[in-house]
Amino acid sequence: MMFASMPSRQIVTFVSVPAIWPPTIFSWGFDGDTERQIRFGGEIIAGDALRLDAGLYLDASSSPTADAVAVGVGTTLDPVRFDLSYLTFFSQANRRGSADVATFLATNLRNIEYNAFTSNRITLTASVKFGRSRDQLAQFEYVDVLTEVFPAASSTYAFTPVGTARVRNISSSPIDARVSFFVRRLMNSPTESKPIRIEPGAVVPVPLYAVFNESIQSVKSLSIRDGDIAVHTGPNGDEDDHVQSRVLVRGRNDWNGDISTLKHFVAPQDDQVLAFTHDVIKREKSALDTISAQLDRFQKARFLYDNFARGLTYVSDPALSQDFVQYPSETLALKSGDCDDLSVAYASLLANIGISSAFVDVVPPDQPDRSHVYLLFDTGVPASEAYVISDNAKRYVTRNNARGLATVWIPVETTVIDGGFDSAWIAGAKEYYNDVEVNLGLVKGWVRIVDIENVY
Repeated sequence: MMFASMPSRQIVTFVSVPAIWPPTIFSWGFDGDTERQIRFGGEIIAGDALRLDAGLYLDASSSPTADAVAVGVGTTLDPVRFDLSYLTFFSQANRRGSADVATFLATNLRNIEYNAFTSNRITLTASVKFGRSRDQLAQFEYVDVLTEVFPAASSTYAFTPVGTARVRNISSSPIDARVSFFVRRLMNSPTESKPIRIEPGAVVPVPLYAVFNESIQSVKSLSIRDGDIAVHTGPNGDEDDHVQSRVLVRGRNDWNGDISTLKHFVAPQDDQVLAFTHDVIKREKSALDTISAQLDRFQKARFLYDNFARGLTYVSDPALSQDFVQYPSETLALKSGDCDDLSVAYASLLANIGISSAFVDVVPPDQPDRSHVYLLFDTGVPASEAYVISDNAKRYVTRNNARGLATVWIPVETTVIDGGFDSAWIAGAKEYYNDVEVNLGLVKGWVRIVDIENVY
């Protein structure tokens, strides 16, 4: 309830108990403070706009006595509220504008508004409500956020949902609802879905999207963040409902084991990659000048691998389903890595000089522990001229490039370090022939080829 006519105290304890007596609403309450001043009051709301208030003041500082009584009336004419109140004291001593000086000096005044010298008063107040209120039109049935967000693939969540929110229209008219998703510090602002029309009483799933900022690349290990999800309706985008959900963010080097997302670790514009390819091409310039334009990509890929493999150590990874993947700069600095680390690094070197490549993902159905990744790269040589690469058809793969032209692609087993490019090429060609041609892994689905595009 509201004590419109009762001055407030410094330290207050308040209890209010509402009750509904049709057609009125009645509520009462009391409060007290450390000065042993006690107030009782009640309010009756009659009809839509009329309010009647009354209150009794008690002074229990010495012996409990009734000190004052207040009555008031109020009404609301949107957006303005009016309240008129009258406060009168039972004892008028020292309350008529003059008082004995000795009495005044002996009184310990603690409250300027309400004390032993406060006079009767009439108070008229008017308050204006700025802004506006509106009925809730939509609410969440539930929100399902993906259990994991991988920083390496953060750019994909702007187009691939991070989760789904089921929204119910609780109004009697169709609404256009938009759902926003926000993770503090990892996003600059909430990302909103497109407006979705929802009929009265209907429940519609709305995808959640996220545009992450660069800060997500600084997440080094598994962390739990709060995701704020809100549903908005109406032309002004009013918020109708809001929930918070936990978001599991993996470390920047974590990979979910899906070969289609491994390409997000490829970084051809990385400073270390730029420096490495520049040094190799510069060092091999004399030899490259003697090679025909038709074999230019092939020879550059050979030189890059020979220099990349020099001093490199392959580290076997027994579990590829949930992995830790090094960025190419880390592999170049450490000079070691497992099959996906080495494939990512070599693909980055190739992409830096404009050579397209593709991951070959092998997951044998009867031996999943032999899961493996290696690389194919495009020589740019037309399939009809494959003989310039090799007269052995088992040493290369013919497939369409990004422009739809059939060209010669070279399989490279990046874990074969000793022997350089030629050894890695022979090993890769043998694996591809056995897995794809002999055992029909591509046809049966346990071999996948994923092109690495849109990374340079």
